[in-house]
Amino acid sequence: MSSVKGKIVRLFSGVALKRAAVVSVQAFGGFQRLRLRSDVQGFSAGAKVQLLLPSDDMRTYTPISSPDGMVLLGWMHAGGPGARWMSSARSGDELPFVGPQRSLSLDAGPVLLVGDETSVAVAAAFAAERPGQVHAVIQSEAASDVRAAAESVGLRQVDVVARGDTAVTVDAVEARLSTSPDAVVALTGGSELVVGVRDALRRAGVRNIKTKTYWTPGRAGLD
Repeated sequence: MSSVKGKIVRLFSGVALKRAAVVSVQAFGGFQRLRLRSDVQGFSAGAKVQLLLPSDDMRTYTPISSPDGMVLLGWMHAGGPGARWMSSARSGDELPFVGPQRSLSLDAGPVLLVGDETSVAVAAAFAAERPGQVHAVIQSEAASDVRAAAESVGLRQVDVVARGDTAVTVDAVEARLSTSPDAVVALTGGSELVVGVRDALRRAGVRNIKTKTYWTPGRAGLD
């Protein structure tokens, strides 16, 4: 079902939308990576782009900077119009979008990014901007898919823990903070993960925490 926002954006597409062309599509298990050619360059890590799908739905993704434009990484098991569109995307497709716009901003320095499959792209975007300063802890039952997708977008420091296991996630965060105590902890992804891990980290005495919820169960993306 199309969205009201998408219909309005389509109506004013001459002034609201930028365009990109899909250059290549590659699957990594449950992930799909799209390389896009566009004139958009110079955006900061943590930015967002809002895609206008052929169905007139709007869906938000984190772009990763590349020499000829940007890379998008989608989790196909998320369901919904965005996953259906990305799974059918082909080289040569034209992609209208709004952005990039600010979404997640983090102070300069090391980053410990915690999230789920929808968080791999934002971790990779910061890793590209801050080489050697970004480590990710990702909750997932598809560890091999996460590692392959992360490697494909340049994210090489990543731990994968069981989905929903807050205690193990906190242990992984504390282990990383023991070697990088000045790192900001960025919690991203689903609302249950963000709230659960945030509260557990606060009980453990961790204070330098930034949160960004991307989705909540039963609802469309929030950003």
